[in-house]
Amino acid sequence: MSQSSKPPQQQEQKYPEFKFRKKPVQERSIWESYAVLPARTRLYVSLGITAFAAVGLFMSDQLEKVFPPPEQAA
Repeated sequence: MSQSSKPPQQQEQKYPEFKFRKKPVQERSIWESYAVLPARTRLYVSLGITAFAAVGLFMSDQLEKVFPPPEQAA
């Protein structure tokens, strides 16, 4: 049996390489700064924003019950 000679494989990168990781922090946009955060931190930030929005929606409904909008004359 003959062994086929395969070229050595390069190690696959576990994470995508972002070009803006090499930019100085002062030159990054907000999105680029967010994208280079660790995945767990991005998850916590996203969950925090979502929770804040959900609380805001709930509170606005409750405040509308306590302080009903004035009746408008048609």
